[in-house]
Order: sequence, then C-alpha cells, then structure tokens
Amino acid sequence: MTSADAEEHRLAVMTAWAFFGAFGVCLILSGFAEQSPVAGLSGFATIILGFIAHVIVNRIYSAGFSQPQVALGLGGFTVGALCFIASVLFNPGFDETDVAIGLVGFTALASAFVIYIIINYGVRGSYQMVYRLHGMERSQR
Repeated sequence: MTSADAEEHRLAVMTAWAFFGAFGVCLILSGFAEQSPVAGLSGFATIILGFIAHVIVNRIYSAGFSQPQVALGLGGFTVGALCFIASVLFNPGFDETDVAIGLVGFTALASAFVIYIIINYGVRGSYQMVYRLHGMERSQR
C-alpha cells in the first residue's frame, strides 16, 4: 500500500468511526439517561455498524486491523464494561432497564467480534490461532 493509500485508508476509518461512534455513544448515553431500551440498544447497534464499516474499509484497501486499532477497541470495550459494572454496583438509580441495556449491548458487541473472527478465520482457524498463541506462551517460559 502506497503512502497515499495508507492516508486514504486512515481517513476512511477515522471518518466511519467519527460518524458511527459519536452517534452510537450519544444513543447509548441517552438510553441510560432516559431508561429507554430502544435508544440504548440502537446505540450499541450503531457501534456495531461502525465496526462493520471498518471491516468494509479494510477489505476495500486490502488491509487488516493494526495493533493500535485492536488495542484501542479492546481498551474501549474494557473501560465501557468496567464503567457499566461500577454503575450497577454503586449507582442507586441504576434500575433493571439500565442493566438490561448494558447486558444486551455488551453481549452484542462481544458477539459481533466473535462472529467476525469466525467469518474471517473459520472455527478451526480461530481455534488454531488461539492454540498457537498459547503454545508460544508456554515455549517462552
């Protein structure tokens, strides 16, 4: 990939995430604030659409996810999940609707990631990739 292609790829990814990410986070926060499952879950669906857009952009440019992108995605998911758990434990105004929005939403995000891995690498390839990484860890000890 040439330098210009790499810049176009980066711009396309950033544009997709700026659009879908901003609307997704706003809808998720609105769903929690108004206790509206429709708004909250549509926010999680919008985040998943951002992930799908990123996959499509990567296919167009014959690129994969870079290590910083993977780290940012996993870090964002972890921070979001930890904030959700802290809200469930420490926020007395957090009711069943909010818990349902969070559980269904984070399950959908994790499921989208697993489905992507299975589609991209297949079930056997996914298992072999994890097993190979585990074997490399054992050999480094």
